[in-house]
Amino acid sequence: MIAKTTRKFCAVVGFIFFIALITPAHAAIHLVRTVESPTLYYIDGEKSRRAFPNEATYKSWYGADFSDVITVSDEFVSRIPLGKNVTMKPGKYLVKMPSDSRVYAVEQGGVLRYIDDASVAEDLYGRDWEKKLIDLPEVFFQNYTLGDPIKKYYDVPDSIVYKLKNEKKYFWKIDNTLWPFDSLESVKANGYSLDDVVYGDSIYFERKTPVVGDDERVNNIMLGARTRNADCENKNLKAAFIFLSTSSADSYDEIQKIESIKKLYPDYYSWATREFSKVDVSYPTIILKDNGYFMSANENEGGTDISTEEVASAFYDEHPDAFDFLVIFGNFKVTNKEQAHFVPVTNRIEGVGMNLLESGEIYGSRGKLKGIIVMNDIKDYDLANAHGTNRVMNILVHEMLHQWSGAVKFINARGEVDSSLLRAPDLLHWSFYDGFLSPLGGGGWQDNKNGTFTSLTSLMDDSQKKPLADLDLYLMGLLPYQVVNPVYYIIPDNPLLSGNTLAATPTMVTIDQIISANGKWKCSL
Repeated sequence: MIAKTTRKFCAVVGFIFFIALITPAHAAIHLVRTVESPTLYYIDGEKSRRAFPNEATYKSWYGADFSDVITVSDEFVSRIPLGKNVTMKPGKYLVKMPSDSRVYAVEQGGVLRYIDDASVAEDLYGRDWEKKLIDLPEVFFQNYTLGDPIKKYYDVPDSIVYKLKNEKKYFWKIDNTLWPFDSLESVKANGYSLDDVVYGDSIYFERKTPVVGDDERVNNIMLGARTRNADCENKNLKAAFIFLSTSSADSYDEIQKIESIKKLYPDYYSWATREFSKVDVSYPTIILKDNGYFMSANENEGGTDISTEEVASAFYDEHPDAFDFLVIFGNFKVTNKEQAHFVPVTNRIEGVGMNLLESGEIYGSRGKLKGIIVMNDIKDYDLANAHGTNRVMNILVHEMLHQWSGAVKFINARGEVDSSLLRAPDLLHWSFYDGFLSPLGGGGWQDNKNGTFTSLTSLMDDSQKKPLADLDLYLMGLLPYQVVNPVYYIIPDNPLLSGNTLAATPTMVTIDQIISANGKWKCSL
């Protein structure tokens, strides 16, 4: 039911007498009312109808324009499930209750953030900030959720048109990331005016791809609250594959090769993790054409630099934030000396030798995305034989494993923090001199019981198949520390010698020594 203050609103739209059922010819119609009821609804196809609770809420989205409102039958409306009420358009007004002096900024999805002090409101919205205030009847506050309070001028709310002082560009601020509008006309096309601009001097990560014209990422009633979705998932992983193309036409062979890799990878991954973990790669491969912002030529090193932030953000503009990893193949040479590389995005695991990390916002993820795997040119991979197939499988496992493993140190016999298990200088892979074998390195040195050790890699066939070591599985959170046996690394008697068999001395490292240096494995959410 609409309160008394909204009856005037109903009278305004009462002049619209066009009566029609929504047919396929009216597929784009969203705003409706019925003959019998003055309530206005936003129709989301046949999924739900969302009522505008009062005049102010409607005007925050459409101003005084009622020309798109269509009158339909009660029967038609009754067939569509009733959803939540529409909330105020974010970034247009500040709201308060008539009986309460507290003032709130409105963010996407009806999130209210209490502004702690009038001076903070003035810093953010200017001296005339009170002109932006809208009284929202108490009964409608149940449509909103409360977010964190705004206590300082630099705590700029999201879902606003933002402008850095003394600069010309306008931005849409979301998830503490700035998306540039290509022009002031695009700001207006999304229903905002200069009166809605928030001015500040706080710096945020800037996307390269601009907002052009009316954009559903900005101007969309159906957008929900931007809640965090970080997790410590390790057993049921999901990965999406992206083919980044410089060609005007897609190569059938290149795409089919990616599909072949996707078909083989889940079984290989399960084998490598000894069935403790699995990965779902069933999401359709997404083809992204270079838009001028995804990549750039590297004249100094040759090849092409990929903007993983821009590629990932473009992916999430159209696809769900439901993946632990994004895997990018291209049809060009990527600037990197390695065959593939891993870009860490989010880490909530303690005890694995890595810092906690929260950078999902700059990649378009609200925390679910753990990392991005850049696999270089798809043409560099050969699936014609077992060696080539296992090679690409091992590379994928190797890069994914970087999320958890290959970075722990230990406390040695002298009480010092020791990195001897790790490969220098990056300290992000296992050392070649480790006695175990892993997709992340290690030589698998076997004790010959005569003072010499032989690398297991020299005794293996050329298949490239490498399962995870127990230590890898512990660091993934798949094995309890109590069942992880001691590992060792060898110190060659003559460090200048190389070969598959070396005279060397082993040094044992227990899981307790590793935990002493890094702490126990722990999910911190």
